[in-house]
Amino acid sequence: MQCESFGKYISAIYRHQQILINNKLKPYGIGSGQYIFLINIHNHEGLSQKELSKLLAIDKTTTAKAVRKLEDEGYIYREQDKEDKRYYKLYLTEKGKSFIPTLRKFLRSNTDILSSGMSDKQQEQTLESLKLMLENMCKSVEDLRKKEE
Repeated sequence: MQCESFGKYISAIYRHQQILINNKLKPYGIGSGQYIFLINIHNHEGLSQKELSKLLAIDKTTTAKAVRKLEDEGYIYREQDKEDKRYYKLYLTEKGKSFIPTLRKFLRSNTDILSSGMSDKQQEQTLESLKLMLENMCKSVEDLRKKEE
């Protein structure tokens, strides 16, 4: 059996999803690159940028840029860690807190689009497969980085 590339479909889904998200978030000054950080800061208020990077499996430079943009737009603020002055804790501003329901609505809409026509079982299986794929890729990247050290 010829094996089709998972990456082809994942990449196309990602690109199309980014188009929809950018369109919905543009009026709010947030791009598709920032919303994932905003929602995770909401879910884990008080975490550091380093912890946020690890949670999202995204490099520190990308995290720093997204955090800076969200801070500049007034959605979050940073507070120096009292125990370790090298780190800053991340929190939502009132503007950020009031935007979360709108963001959740946008994300729910995207999930509904992605899962349209799927049974509950298909949705569960797809999520499990995607989680496993992510774990596999993260382990491969981690192994690669260890070899480079």
